[in-house]
Amino acid sequence: MKRTILLTCLFAVMAAGTGLKAQEVTISLVPGWNWISYPNAVAVPISEGFGNFTPAQGDMVKGQNATSRYVNGRWIGGVTQFVPGLGYLYYSTRSEETSFVFAQTSYLSVTTEVPTGVTVGSAVVGGSVTVAEGSHVFLHGVCWGTAPNPDIDGNHTSEELGSGSFSNTLEGLTPNTTYYVRAYAVTDYGLTYGNEVVFSTLSDSITPTGAINGKFTINDDGDQVYFSKGNLQYLGSARTPYWKFAENQWEVLGITSGQNSNGQNVDRDLFGWGTSGWNCGNSYYNPWDTYNSSGSSYGPLGANNLTGNYANSDWGVNNPIANGGNQPNQWRTLSKDEWGYVFNTRMTASGIRFAMANVNNVNGVILLPDDWNASYYALNNTNTLSSSFTSNTITASDWSILEQYGAVFLPATGYRFGVSVKNVGSHGYYWSSSYVNSSYAYGVYFYDSNLNPQDCSNRTYGRGVRLAHPAQ
Repeated sequence: MKRTILLTCLFAVMAAGTGLKAQEVTISLVPGWNWISYPNAVAVPISEGFGNFTPAQGDMVKGQNATSRYVNGRWIGGVTQFVPGLGYLYYSTRSEETSFVFAQTSYLSVTTEVPTGVTVGSAVVGGSVTVAEGSHVFLHGVCWGTAPNPDIDGNHTSEELGSGSFSNTLEGLTPNTTYYVRAYAVTDYGLTYGNEVVFSTLSDSITPTGAINGKFTINDDGDQVYFSKGNLQYLGSARTPYWKFAENQWEVLGITSGQNSNGQNVDRDLFGWGTSGWNCGNSYYNPWDTYNSSGSSYGPLGANNLTGNYANSDWGVNNPIANGGNQPNQWRTLSKDEWGYVFNTRMTASGIRFAMANVNNVNGVILLPDDWNASYYALNNTNTLSSSFTSNTITASDWSILEQYGAVFLPATGYRFGVSVKNVGSHGYYWSSSYVNSSYAYGVYFYDSNLNPQDCSNRTYGRGVRLAHPAQ
């Protein structure tokens, strides 16, 4: 009697985090005994293994040491499950040929984790492998390289371990270089790769103390700056007043520090224009000044920027910043044209310059550095001046990923008029070093669905200050 077995195999590799399906195997049965394989990597009850196939009365399955018979709609006997790696015989009582497909089972997921601890020449990379009971993981590790889709023919780690999470420290990497990483696993059914992640090693130039490790081009000459790691604060309520950067980029003082009152002994992060504490010859130049009747009373007299002879009116030029190097003349405020260039003109590796967002429940604007890679973190409605804060909702944990790659966050500071603080959390106001006229100066202004990088306002208004440091 002629016996045929038709095997059709299909490997399906799907995205990491989802199940990978086992081989699909079609078995043709002739009357009498047939050899059948069991292709899946998961042990399943015999009744489930046949999927939608209904055996005939009296059909039998024989294993190495036992036999089961199909009687009155169920299998009876010693073969209770199909086990990976074992073969079976099937006795068909039908008089004609038929076939069935072994039910597919989800048996494997491979996930590549986001690299951590990235330095000039090293990074911690890893992943996780999840397998169903009964399957085997012979090797796992990560592949990496400077081109997409790295594989085990190139740089890779290798561990003869089973499932679970793992990590490795890559060393000897090239500074300021983009790397691609994929986790992999070798199982019963071959080699499977996880999702691809991308990271860049840090530049071998030294990032200034208090700066975020991301460079931003500010003009057509190619000059670049680092931004400070937080908004500028004047802590006047301390025994010895001093200047510092906020500890987190989303931090704003609002009115909790007494900012909505007169006096020198209060903390502030909303300053009248040019109030660095340097006597510029005008009436109001100290960070605690709250006079609100005349913009011309603040900062350099007349048509002068916070540069040149009046550079000391710039908060970063005149003052040592405690957690920003603690020396004067290290930081400065961007000009109107430089703010405009950062938002609207500069060329970046990804084409992305900014995005409206809510970070750790604080509304604001994200600025992405020149070397930002879109694969670091998916952002919506980028480079859109009319985008909403809700376009991107980012947790503190996720923000640490963006910040690691140099992202800057400008929180919605609100503004101060005299001793009245308004719009904290809904509107952002930041000064530039450029004047408009004797009473007004330029700055960045935004609220939900509206962003103007070159806005102007009365110099009396208290606005936020985000300082920049020249990049070498």
